[in-house]
Formats: sequence, structure tokens, C-alpha cells
Amino acid sequence: QKYLDEGKWVCHEDNFWCQPNAMWEMPNPLRADLKERCDLAFVKGDANYRRLLGDRYWDYSAPFQDVVGCYFPCPVCSLRTLKAEVGCGMDVKQVERAKGLDDEWMVNGRFGVVQVGTGAE
Repeated sequence: QKYLDEGKWVCHEDNFWCQPNAMWEMPNPLRADLKERCDLAFVKGDANYRRLLGDRYWDYSAPFQDVVGCYFPCPVCSLRTLKAEVGCGMDVKQVERAKGLDDEWMVNGRFGVVQVGTGAE
């Protein structure tokens, strides 16, 4: 709360954040605002993560930067509990380990990821 009160953290509302569109379909005014004023955007939750990936299937080992960081308008940190079979940026050995521990590893919320991308240049 202190950071909000001091203006170190600022929240900006936009209707786009509660729509089902893929994040790469972000309206230009919002894209420009994030590029200009945002040092780091946090994208939280499985549904929003799926929006980052366009709810498309990617190779689990495809780098997050190549899938998301290359188009997002500012640096982005994604926080997600796995609840759908969509993902990227995961280490192959960790994926195999998770598969060995739990057949439902991608959908039951037992595992999660924290991923960071630099944002589009």
C-alpha cells in the first residue's frame, strides 16, 4: 500500500485487461502507454497467461522471450499456476520431472511458472 500511496506503483485501468483477446491484439493506445510509462508489467493467472500465448500450443521449451517477450510492449513478468495444457519457456528436464511426478501436471494446479521477458525493442 505504501508504494501505491507514494506513487511508486501506479495502476492504470483499461477494458482490454478483462477481454478474451490475445495480448498481441492489444490496442495501440494501450501498447504505446505501456511502452512509454511501464518499467515492468505483471501478468497473473492461468487465463491471462493463455492470452499471452494466444491460447495456442507452443513447444514447452520454446523460450518465453521468443513467444511473448518479443511482442509485449514493455518488460513483462508472468506468474502462473498450470491449469491448461498451454505453455512455453520450460526447461526440458523440469518438464520430464513433472511428467514423472504427476500425469496431470499441466492441468491440476500443482505446478507453476514465473517467467520474464524483456519486451519488444
